[in-house]
Amino acid sequence: MKKKFSLRLQLVIILLAFVMTLLGLVYFVQTNFLDDFYKAHKMSSIESVARSVCDMVGDDDVADEIEHISMSNEVCVRVVSNVEDYCYTGACTLRGLDYMTINKIASEITEEPNQEKLFDDFHYQRRKDEPPEDVYIFAKLITYNNENVMVLVSSGITPLATTISTIKSQYLLITGVIIAVTIILALILSRFIVKPINDINRESKNLAKGAYDGDLIKTSSKEFAELNETLINANEDINKAEIAKKELIGNVSHDLRTPLTMIVGYGEMIRDLPEENTEENINVIIDEAKRLSTLVDDLIDISKADQIKTELHKEKISLNSFLTEVYRQYEKYCEVQDIDLKLDLKEDITVEIDAKRIKQVLYNFINNALNYNNKENKEIIIGTDVNPDGSYRVYVFDNGEGIDEKDIANVWDRYYKVDKEHKRTHIGSGIGLSLARSLLEAHGMNYGVESVKGEFTKFYFDVAAV
Repeated sequence: MKKKFSLRLQLVIILLAFVMTLLGLVYFVQTNFLDDFYKAHKMSSIESVARSVCDMVGDDDVADEIEHISMSNEVCVRVVSNVEDYCYTGACTLRGLDYMTINKIASEITEEPNQEKLFDDFHYQRRKDEPPEDVYIFAKLITYNNENVMVLVSSGITPLATTISTIKSQYLLITGVIIAVTIILALILSRFIVKPINDINRESKNLAKGAYDGDLIKTSSKEFAELNETLINANEDINKAEIAKKELIGNVSHDLRTPLTMIVGYGEMIRDLPEENTEENINVIIDEAKRLSTLVDDLIDISKADQIKTELHKEKISLNSFLTEVYRQYEKYCEVQDIDLKLDLKEDITVEIDAKRIKQVLYNFINNALNYNNKENKEIIIGTDVNPDGSYRVYVFDNGEGIDEKDIANVWDRYYKVDKEHKRTHIGSGIGLSLARSLLEAHGMNYGVESVKGEFTKFYFDVAAV
């Protein structure tokens, strides 16, 4: 099994690796290319000075200007005209050049395209008893007052072996200090990064029990704060689900017990009392068995709700024909039950839906209207309205007892049941509307409910023409 390291240790290792890589890169460049950089800089400097001096030739105060630029750039400058000094900068390497050498330099630069040349292998010996110095000399030939004027600029080359050796020694000390500072910095940073993670990890172990305490997590990081907030919300959802599960068990247990008691009681009565074997008593057993079957179907449907989106089989159909078919399935039943069932449809449109699934939605809406309508003059309307955007709103209206305002926001929740007193007339486990919501969301439809307690309820969803 691959060994795992703590985040704190990983942070220290990453920072150390990063710093050591940078130090190594700087060390390599300084020790291997410092001499080349130095010489390139010297070459560029004396070339720049030579061109500046060329622009000064002919000025009244040229000597002072050359003196200033020479001192500022630590170079020697000498200007020669017709093998005579035009001006120069005091005692320096160029002052010791004889005219024979100067003529030789002049003859070489006249062969160059721009009549200028850099001599990077010039050796100058101040005295016979001293070793020669390596110097760079840049020579440029110009014309002034019909005379050839040669500008010479030189700079000594300092050996950098000692400097490079010093840099190497300093790097050992600097590297040690930086490593120590990096480790301390990594440990400080890890306190701000690792501690919230450890706290969240510790508390998240209680998440399955719904006991996650987000108030214990203290962090200044936006990302950790958002993660903590997400886990707090998840903890609340788990607690709600646990409460809903208990309510479902209570609802289903009660709804199962009542029909089972009726079936067993009537069955035993018919068995023990043959004269009670009447059509009425048998119908009671059949009705209660159907009640059980409906409850089981609801439970099976809700268990499949998460798979609905991938199982849709859409087809193009007439909306009015579809709603008329649903109406006719309830027409006879409502007539027998003395319920005024109406169909109120606007102009027909063609829609693309999974007819079987949307029928389940309408059945839940209509069954809900039937179950929660205790008025003497019961009225249920299956209808359509045209929305401002041109889509159609399909609705089921009933003039029943309505939904309390505090319950409207929860009627779509899984396992939620407005009637918690298990009235005999209210059939179901409280999952039908949750199933309807899943089906409508799978279709991408807008849906909702309007209700006034004691007056009406209107469930709806919107569908667009194709």
